[in-house]
Amino acid sequence: MKPAHTPISLRDEGHVVEALLLFLKQLTAHARWVFAALLLLYAVSGIHTIQPQQTALVRRLGRLQPHLHQPGLLVGLPRPFDEVLLFETGKDTSLPLDAWALIGTKIGDPDKQIEPTNEELIQQMNSRDVEGAKYPTYDHTTLNPLDHGYTLTLDTNVIQGQFNLRYRIDDPFRYTIAGDRIEILLARLSYRALTAQLARRRIDASLTDDRRDVAAEATKQVQAEASRLHLGVRITGLDIRALSPPAQVLAAFEEVTNARQFAKTMFENARQYDAETRTKFEGEAASILFRAEGYATGLVESAKGEASSFTSLLGNYRLNPQLVSQRLLRETLDGVMGQVSSRTLLPMQQARPTVILEPAPEFAR
Repeated sequence: MKPAHTPISLRDEGHVVEALLLFLKQLTAHARWVFAALLLLYAVSGIHTIQPQQTALVRRLGRLQPHLHQPGLLVGLPRPFDEVLLFETGKDTSLPLDAWALIGTKIGDPDKQIEPTNEELIQQMNSRDVEGAKYPTYDHTTLNPLDHGYTLTLDTNVIQGQFNLRYRIDDPFRYTIAGDRIEILLARLSYRALTAQLARRRIDASLTDDRRDVAAEATKQVQAEASRLHLGVRITGLDIRALSPPAQVLAAFEEVTNARQFAKTMFENARQYDAETRTKFEGEAASILFRAEGYATGLVESAKGEASSFTSLLGNYRLNPQLVSQRLLRETLDGVMGQVSSRTLLPMQQARPTVILEPAPEFAR
């Protein structure tokens, strides 16, 4: 009994070549040229052009060759001997991550009681059904972990979103031997990194101040895992396209956010008013203090001058009291008489002379 696969001997190969040569001899001259042209086209089919921003690897007879071909002309063997693998190494590849996309549309507060219309009240009275529907019904009012993607934050809030991972093939050889499901692996690494980052932060911080930090830290974490697994890719960024609470609670969350924003605005307005008022009254107080200090300085200097004059006058009075008294009396009379418009002297025959003074108009007011 002959084996299933009998090796071909050299004699058999010679018979095959002899049969082929006989076939070629029997072809016409025109058919020979057509056959030769087909052989030439098949031979040159192994020549490929590598475009800019591309690199290529060759899989020869099913075995991946380690040599990396740069942009230009690649001369290889035709199929099925060689298979050329092209890689876009000069630009980023975008991987959308939509497993946590928002489900449904934003709804109102399901616990808010709806006021019935007059017709509904009449129907309830006629049917005596006081247990009528008080709450609206919505589709997708719950989240199923098996169907709807989401994660939790530090304050145990549910959050959903859509993301976009950008990566560049850095090592085509490692990228190829990593398998054909590398994008699925990168997506799972991205979701794990995002889950870890969002679980460390409160939902308010993740949606506002820490939004960029979440993307940056998740990018670093995915890059570290990709390097550890030798995937041959370089993560260039992780973009947050949408990040929000689920649609079922979005209305209530927006009310809380608006209330906090209103409180923050009121606080900022109060602080601005405090700063403006404080500055205004501090300026007025400084002005009053400056005027008071000037007035006090003037009073002190005036008092010092009067004291100095009095001290000098006291010295003269001690030396000649009569002379000083007459001088003071004369100065006083000059001052008084200078303020009157007319004066009348009574006759000297009376016991005491009397002086009647009429003040000048500017002093009579």
